[in-house]
Amino acid sequence: MIYYLFKRKEMFSYIQSLSAQAAQPNLNITRLGQIRISLPPYDQQRQISFILSAYDDLIENNRRRIQLLEEAARLLYKEWFVRLRFPGHEHVKIKDGVPEGWKEMTIGEASSFLGRGITPKYDDKAQGIVINQKCIRNRLVNMSLARHQSKDVPPNKMVQHGDVLINSTGEGTLGRVAQFLCQVENCTVDSHITITRPAEDIPKLYFGYRILLMEDYLAKMGRGATNQTELSKTTISDILFILPPKSLVEDFELIVGNTSKQIQILTSQNYKLAKARDLLLPRLMNGELAV
Repeated sequence: MIYYLFKRKEMFSYIQSLSAQAAQPNLNITRLGQIRISLPPYDQQRQISFILSAYDDLIENNRRRIQLLEEAARLLYKEWFVRLRFPGHEHVKIKDGVPEGWKEMTIGEASSFLGRGITPKYDDKAQGIVINQKCIRNRLVNMSLARHQSKDVPPNKMVQHGDVLINSTGEGTLGRVAQFLCQVENCTVDSHITITRPAEDIPKLYFGYRILLMEDYLAKMGRGATNQTELSKTTISDILFILPPKSLVEDFELIVGNTSKQIQILTSQNYKLAKARDLLLPRLMNGELAV
């Protein structure tokens, strides 16, 4: 029960306000232990935890399914476009590691928009949603970790289906990549993330998997002092991007298209499940809903 109480955004905001009161923001164990909470009778706590844990189980099951689907699509991409065992490869000549007929360009040339997000104005009651670096892990976007914000956002910084999001600040998360494959209105990213949007003539899924496989490379491209490492827009823009012939990419998009749709559906389900779970907790706690 304590776990769910501390997961609430209201509690998170309260703890942040406590830590911000010190000259050196932190929250020691003594201060944490002084936080007062109101709990219902023990049997009711168990029933509430049972209900909420059912949501968590569904979310975790969906996450595992998403990872398996993403892994299958990524393995196909590697087979065709990294190991170069694509359909008909036996009849294509390779020159300097690139098959004939494949175009070389940069990520910047393959993108219609490449830039950082905003410095958000956090507000748990606002309609705007902002994705942060914690949301990007294992090549996926976890929308349950996104926060609400009220700042106006330029249209080109609203995240679109197919955008590739790259963590671009700090050690540890620098270089993590995920492709945004869900439909969420009024959603952006914070200034620590770079939005890389495919140009109209660049297939979205191929674009995404091409950059997803660059995670390790991107993590090493950061520049700056420890904990202040930055992955600049120019650095990302100048990275080599190879585009196979249209017919081959279309075959790839056709095969992984259904996988992408399933990932989109499961991601949307998890977002809705997390919202429903978070709305249920206060109503169950105050007796508005019987258990």
